[in-house]
Amino acid sequence: MKKVIGLCLVLLISSVSVFAQDGKRRTKKGGDPAQRCEKMITDLKLNEKQAVDFRKVEAEFRDKMKAERKQADSDRRKMREKMITMRNERDAEMKKILTEDQYKQYLEKQRSQSPRKGHGRKG
Repeated sequence: MKKVIGLCLVLLISSVSVFAQDGKRRTKKGGDPAQRCEKMITDLKLNEKQAVDFRKVEAEFRDKMKAERKQADSDRRKMREKMITMRNERDAEMKKILTEDQYKQYLEKQRSQSPRKGHGRKG
C-alpha cells in the first residue's frame, strides 16, 4: 500500500512540473507588440526623437488595426486591401522619421517578421 501511494505521489509531482514548464510556450508568435517595437528601436539604433516618433506611429497603427479587425465584414479581399493601405501609410510615416539606412533595415525586418505565403491553414 505504501508503494502505491508513493508511486502516485511521484507521478503527481512529475506531472505538475511538466505542466508548469509548458506555460512558457503558449505565447503568440512574434511576442508582445511593445517588445517588438522596443527591439526594433534598439536594432535600428534610433535617437530619442526618432524613438518617440517611432513608438507613436506604431501605437497609432496598432490602434487602427484593432479597430479594423473589430469592424471586419465578410469581404476578406476588401479587408486585406485596407490592411495593406494602412501598412503602406505607416511605412511612409516611418520613412519620414528614419534615415535612409535605417529605413532599409526597417523594411528588411518587417519582411522577415511578416507571415510567409503558402504557410497558411491547410486541410
